[in-house]
Amino acid sequence: MRTQALSRNGNIGNKLISPVDRLLSGKYSRQKGKDCMKNTTRRLIIAGLLLCALPGIAKAEDVDLDKIVVTPSRIEESSADVGRTVDVITSRDMERSGAQNLADALTELTSVEISNYGGPGTDKNIRMRGSTASQVLVLMDGRPINNPRDGQADLSAVPLDNISRVEVMHGPGSSLYGSSAMGGVVNIITRQPPKEGQKTELYSSFGTARTYIERLSHGARISNFGYLISGKYQSSAGFRSNSALNASDCNLKLDYDFNSQNNIKLNSGFYKSKLGTPGPITAPDPDDKQNTLKRFFDFNWNFKPDEQTGMSARVYQNYDRLEFLENSSDGWNSDNQKDIHTTTVRGIDLQFDKQLLDVYRIVCGLNYVKNMNDSTTSAKHEYNVTSGYLENRLDLFDNKLNINLSARLDDYSNFDMEINPSLDFLYKLNEVIKFHGLISRSYRVPTFNDLYWPNADGMIGNPNLKPEKGVTGELGVETKVNKYFTSGLTYFCSDYKQLIQWSYNPTTMMTQPENISSAVINGIEFENKIFISDKIDLNLNYTYLMARDEDTHKYLVYQPKNKLDACLKYHDYNGLTVELKGQFTGIRFADANNNDKVKSFFVLGLSVSKKIKPGLTCFAYIDNLLNRKYQVMQGYPMPGFSFTGGLKAEF
Repeated sequence: MRTQALSRNGNIGNKLISPVDRLLSGKYSRQKGKDCMKNTTRRLIIAGLLLCALPGIAKAEDVDLDKIVVTPSRIEESSADVGRTVDVITSRDMERSGAQNLADALTELTSVEISNYGGPGTDKNIRMRGSTASQVLVLMDGRPINNPRDGQADLSAVPLDNISRVEVMHGPGSSLYGSSAMGGVVNIITRQPPKEGQKTELYSSFGTARTYIERLSHGARISNFGYLISGKYQSSAGFRSNSALNASDCNLKLDYDFNSQNNIKLNSGFYKSKLGTPGPITAPDPDDKQNTLKRFFDFNWNFKPDEQTGMSARVYQNYDRLEFLENSSDGWNSDNQKDIHTTTVRGIDLQFDKQLLDVYRIVCGLNYVKNMNDSTTSAKHEYNVTSGYLENRLDLFDNKLNINLSARLDDYSNFDMEINPSLDFLYKLNEVIKFHGLISRSYRVPTFNDLYWPNADGMIGNPNLKPEKGVTGELGVETKVNKYFTSGLTYFCSDYKQLIQWSYNPTTMMTQPENISSAVINGIEFENKIFISDKIDLNLNYTYLMARDEDTHKYLVYQPKNKLDACLKYHDYNGLTVELKGQFTGIRFADANNNDKVKSFFVLGLSVSKKIKPGLTCFAYIDNLLNRKYQVMQGYPMPGFSFTGGLKAEF
C-alpha cells in the first residue's frame, strides 16, 4: 500500500501523501491580495488606535513583565529592548498548564500551529506564520536540532523535565541562524545545575490508555563544579490499535566555573522510543512499527573578560537513527522489511560581542556545520556549510530607539552562497506604548529527502533543487497599560519564492520536487493579558492568517484563517493553581485543490495542582474536556477525553 511504502522512507510518509503539507505551494491572486491587504490594514489601524487610547482610560500603575532573552540577538538582553515578537514560556508555566510534551506548551501561542498526528510519541512539529514545519528552526541552548533528513524537529522527543524556559521568536531569523528560520525560531533553554547545595525532584503520573510517566532529576554544586542529571520513562497502550509507546531519555549537564567570568559546560543525552505506527484511518497499518534513537553532545566555553566584552565557543554533534519496520507482527526487532535512516550533524560555533560605544554594540560569529545522511533507501550523502554573521546594535535617544542591523553569509558545498540581511527597530513612545518593525530576508535549503529520495513507489528526489527564499516585513504596537492589562498587536507579510513542491511530472511520469511555487502570507497577531485580580489572570490570543495560491486562488494546506486561544488562571497563596484553556482552530484544507476539508474544532483543557506541603505537590490534568472528535492532520484522529494525575516531590 502506498502509505506503507512512503512511511518506510524516513518517517515522512504522512507529509508526502499530501506533499504540500510540508511545503507551501502557491501565491494568492494579486487583486484578492490587494483587497486582503486593505482590509488587514484597516483592522490594524483601528486596533492600533484602540491600543494607543487605552492608557488614557485605564488605571495608571504599570506592571513589569520584562524577561531576559537570548534568541533575538544571540546575547542576553531584556525583552523590553527587543524589536522582535518573542514569547517566553517557563518551566513553571508548563507545569501549571499540564503540558505532557513541548507541543502542548506551544500550541496556545499566536501564529503557532502544531502538526499533531495524535497520541503519545507521535510526530509533533511546529509551524509558524503560515510556514511549513521545515521552515521553523528549533534550537536547544542555541544548538540546531532540526533533522536534515526531513528538515523538521520532533517536539515529542524533547524532555520537559530538562527545560528551564522556551523562547519563541516570531518571524525570520536567517540573518543570525541561517537555513530554516523562515517562519520563526524556537530556542529551548535547558536547566542549569543548582547554584548551591543539592536538589532532587521526583515526578510520577498515571493516565488514560495506561499512560505512565516517571521522571527523576538530581543536581548539586560542589565548590566550582556543578552537575545535573535527569531521566524519564514513559509508556502508553495508545488510544488506537497499534499505537503503543515505550520511551526513555537521559540528560547530563556538567559545568565548571574557573571564576565568575570564565566557565565551561558539557551537555549530553539520548532519547529512544519504540512506537506503533497505525497510519491514517483511511489506510491503517496494523503491524508497522518504528524505533527511534537520538543522541547529542554539546561542549561550551564562555568568557567575559570585562562587562563590555563576551566570547564563546561551541562544539556539538547530533545523531539520529530511525528504523521503520513494516509487517513486524513477529516483534520490535524483526529484520523483515526494515529500513534504517541515520543522520549525523557536527558543528563548531565561535562568537564575539563588544560594547564599543555607549550607544553601539557589535556581535559577530563564525559557524561550520557538516551534515551526513546514511540510509538503506537513499544511500550516503553529505554536505557542509561555512557561515559568518555580523550584528550591529544601536541604542539611541536615551534608549528610546533601538535599531538592530544584521546579516549572515552561508557558503554551501552543494548550493550557491546565501546572504540574508535583516533590520528591526523598537521605538518607545512613552512608558506604556512601544512600536516595533522588521524587514528581513530568509531561506531554507532542500532536505536530504528532497534531494535524494530513492526511485521507488513512483517518486524520486531532485538533486538540482535550489533553496527556498523569502522576504518578511512586520509592524506592531505593544502596550503595558497598568497592572490590570497588557496588549500587543502585530501585522506581518511574507513573500516566499522558489518554494519546493512535490508534483507529478508527466514527462518522467514520476512525482518529483521542483522549485515552482511562490506564496504571499498576510496575518495579524493579537495578544492580551488581563489581570482580573491578584489571583486571577486571563490570556486571550487571536491569529488572523490569509494564505492562498496565486493561480488556483486556493488556500494553502493546513493554514487556518482564524485561531483563538484563551486561558483562565487561578492561583492562591496556599499553593492551589487552576487553569482552564480553550482553543478554536478554523477550517483547513489537506490538499492544494481544497477538496479535503479538515473541520474546525474547539477543545477545552483543565489542569489543577495543589501544594500539599513544602516540597510535595499533587496534580490532575484533563485534555479534551468535552470529548470532542476532531483531527489536526487529515486521517489522524486526536484522543478523546483524557485524564492524568500524579505527584511531584522536591527535596
